[in-house]
Amino acid sequence: MKKPKRHVYYPIYLDLKDRKTVIIGGGEKTVKKVLSLIETQTQIVVIASNPVNELCKLANKNQISIINRSYKHGDLKDAFMVIVMDTSDSSINHAVNREASERNIVCNVEDVTNLCTFITPAIVRRGDVTVAISTSGTSPALARKFREVLSGTSPINNTHSIMEFADLTEILSDTRKELMDKKIKLNLDHFQACITDELVDLVQEGKKDQARKTLMKNLLKGTSCNCAPEFCQMLADMS
Repeated sequence: MKKPKRHVYYPIYLDLKDRKTVIIGGGEKTVKKVLSLIETQTQIVVIASNPVNELCKLANKNQISIINRSYKHGDLKDAFMVIVMDTSDSSINHAVNREASERNIVCNVEDVTNLCTFITPAIVRRGDVTVAISTSGTSPALARKFREVLSGTSPINNTHSIMEFADLTEILSDTRKELMDKKIKLNLDHFQACITDELVDLVQEGKKDQARKTLMKNLLKGTSCNCAPEFCQMLADMS
């Protein structure tokens, strides 16, 4: 049987100045997304029934607009781009995707790749130099690991070069999908901390099945993991 062709994304940089960007959801993750978008000079409209205080403060400074309710059809009128940050309601995710398709608007539903017409890379920026890292949606944790290593902020010292960790994309993608299918939620910091030199060794030795089992075992230890933002303590406990 022929292996299906790999889905390849085309990397681009968008000029969002004076264009309307709609963001669905008003939680802490939305704050981070909004702050990264403000510097692009896009016109940000947040749609959320209960936005966090940080978003309200930005609205009071006229840096963004807020519509205090849930999304409804028609909210994407005149928008150039839409991003769904609160993906807890599957029906809204699909409705936003449909309206975006109807209006030819680029759409990102966070962590629901099949509903996206674009995905966002991990970014390392210094002055006018920007480095974008993408795993084509297969492993956000691996993309973030690349970003931290390149920016010099990684809390973990690895023996393998960072590019060798790209060999893990298949097992990371498969394991992430299995966890999502089982509705098992993990702290992203824990997932990232479980991307270890041991896994690279196993994959490079042709022991992918063993690498998968090792990864899953370590990940499942994190189902009740309360990681610090910078480091997963459970991984230190495991070592």
